Formats: sequence, C-alpha cells, structure tokens
Amino acid sequence: MSSGKLTLGGASRSNLKRRHFKEKLFSRLCGVATFVGVILLAALLFDVVGDATGWISGRVDRDPRMFKLIWDTNPEFEAAAAEIDGKLFKKIAAKVKSKKRSAERDDYVLTDEEIEVIKLDTLHSEYSKDELYYQQFNMQPTSAQRMGVLGDMLRDLIFEFPSRHPSKAGYKSAVVGSLWLLGFTALLAIPIGIAAAVYLEEYAARNRLNRFIELNISNLAGVPSIVYGILGLAVFVRTFGWGRSVLAGAATMSLLILPVIIIAAREAIKAVPSSIRQGAYALGATRWQVISHHVLPSAIPGILTGVILAMSRAIGETAPMIMIGALSYVAFVPQGPMDDFTVLPIQIFNWVSFPSQEFHMLAACGILLLLGVLLTMNAVAIIIRFRAQRNLKW
Repeated sequence: MSSGKLTLGGASRSNLKRRHFKEKLFSRLCGVATFVGVILLAALLFDVVGDATGWISGRVDRDPRMFKLIWDTNPEFEAAAAEIDGKLFKKIAAKVKSKKRSAERDDYVLTDEEIEVIKLDTLHSEYSKDELYYQQFNMQPTSAQRMGVLGDMLRDLIFEFPSRHPSKAGYKSAVVGSLWLLGFTALLAIPIGIAAAVYLEEYAARNRLNRFIELNISNLAGVPSIVYGILGLAVFVRTFGWGRSVLAGAATMSLLILPVIIIAAREAIKAVPSSIRQGAYALGATRWQVISHHVLPSAIPGILTGVILAMSRAIGETAPMIMIGALSYVAFVPQGPMDDFTVLPIQIFNWVSFPSQEFHMLAACGILLLLGVLLTMNAVAIIIRFRAQRNLKW
C-alpha cells in the first residue's frame, strides 16, 4: 500500500475482471431470455387476437342478420337477390308455411315476431352450409348497420348457447358453467388450504410425520392434472355417485389446486416476522389471537397471490374435466350443484376440433373471453389485497 491507496496484484485484477465478465454475461443471458419469452407471448396473443378480430370484421357484412336487415330496409334488394339465388327465398317461404301449418294444428297463430325469427333461423342454416354464401350478393351496408350487427354478434357470443351454425353460436353455457365451477372450487379449496397451512406452520410439531406430510404436499403440486381427473372420476363421480355434476368437477379441481394454495399460504405465513408474534405474546395474547389478529392479516397479500395462481390454473384446466365427463355440447345452464355442465376450455377444445374455419375463429374468441374472466378474477384479488394492506394497522 502506497500513499494511502490500495493496490491490487496482477492475480487479483485478473480475478476481478473474470467476475465482472461473468456478471455481464449472466445479465445479458437473462435479458435475452426475457426478450425471447416476451416475443413468444406476444406472437401467441397476436395470433389469437388476429383470428378473433378477423372472424368479427370478416363476418359482419356476410352475417345473416345483415342480409335480413338489408332485406327489410331496402325494397329493391329482394328482387336483386332473388335473381342471384331464387331458391333461398323459396326455402324461407316453405319453412314459414310449414311452421304456420304446425301452429294451426295446435290452434295457434304465429305472430309477426315469430315469423321473423323463423326467417332468420333459415338464413342461419343456409349461411352455415357455405361461409362465402352471401358474398355473391351485392350488399351495401351502412356504418350504422355494421355497428348494429357487430353489437348483435358480440352479444350472441356471450349470451347464446352453442350451435351447429357458427353464425349464431355462443359461449353462454360455458361461461355460466365456468363461474359455477370456480365458485364451488373456491368455497372448497381456499378455506381448507389456508387452514392446513396455518396448522402446519403454527401448530404442528416438527416430527417425522409432519415432515412426511409436507414433503407429499410439495410432490402433489407437481402431479399431472390428468391424475386428478382419474381420481375425481373414481371417487366423486362413481363412488360418491355425484355423476358428471358441477360439484364433482369442483371437488376434483379443489384437489388439483389445494397443494398450490397450501404451499403459497405457508410461505406467506412464514414470511411474517417473528417479532410480531413475540410482541403479541408479550402483551398476553393467546396463540389464536396472535394468528387471527396479526399473522393472517400480515400474510393476506402472499396468500392471495397463491390463490390467484391456483384459481388461474383451475379455470384453464381441460384434462380433468374431460376425464370426469364434462359435456362438450350443453344447451342449458346449471341450476344447481348437481346439474351437468361444461366449461370454457372444453367448449374451446370442442370447436377447435371442428373442420370449419369459422369454429376455429370462434375458439379464438373463446380464448379471449377466457383471458377476460381470468384478468377479472386477478383484478378482484389485487383489489382485496390492496385494501387489506391499506387497512393493516400495528
């Protein structure tokens, strides 16, 4: 050392350079990995959004409702369209005549609204036979007409049941079934998971049995979801006799996400400083008072993070639902926990397997709908977590 300055030998400087080089290399590799992940995710979302928006924008002018709208508002359109395809109007007239005869046999007279519905249903049927069917008609819709039909299409996507006609198929039964499933799954899994985490972290003795239980919980978090589907089929569907019901699906999903909730809740409880516990004990609090008034409120943000991850996994799982027999075509909504049901992943999977490109694009719309439900759930959990942190007082 000379003049109060520390000097490094050649070996030390070389070692320091190698450490700096390794640090830069590692940071560059992490940056490249992050960039690649973002690019792949963006490409996936771009493909899904492109298919969904392409289905919507490309179908507005060709939608049967647009044909019906111009038919009703433009008196010259019917004559021009009849020259191109006169069979279409003959089919519509024959369908209306057949329905009127059926109604007369039952002493019933069809209303004008019901006749319009019959006409539109016939158009949907004809449209589904060839997706380019109406491109041969020289339709000139206005912007207002396009917006009106677009609103009807988006509304039908959420509030209509599945159909063999892609022009009027929707996700109503799948959306409602998913909400039923998630609701019962949350009621079953969240209280049990948090209670198990509290017991293992705050009450259980550190012996071999409890360490064995903790090890198996960690292992269960990595078990493939199809195994839980087999378990749900054997236990809930057949042994308990619940059948292919919402309750059987919720119980199966609860088993699937319980390990994730328990592990996340334990880590959140473990992260609470021990000084908080010791301070509460010093003031005469019981163990339950320490846990309920201090530990759990402090651990809520971490617990909710685990719950969000677990419920996100539950809403997107398909294999267990296929295994327990969730229906792929449901034209009704569940009225109770013992009713049959379907969920969004099952409906998306079913439509992707169809040969028609229209249903593939409908599946892309379903993916966006599933992401919307997932983001809504996450937003609610984040709001609850934020309020819990804001109201936390020491």
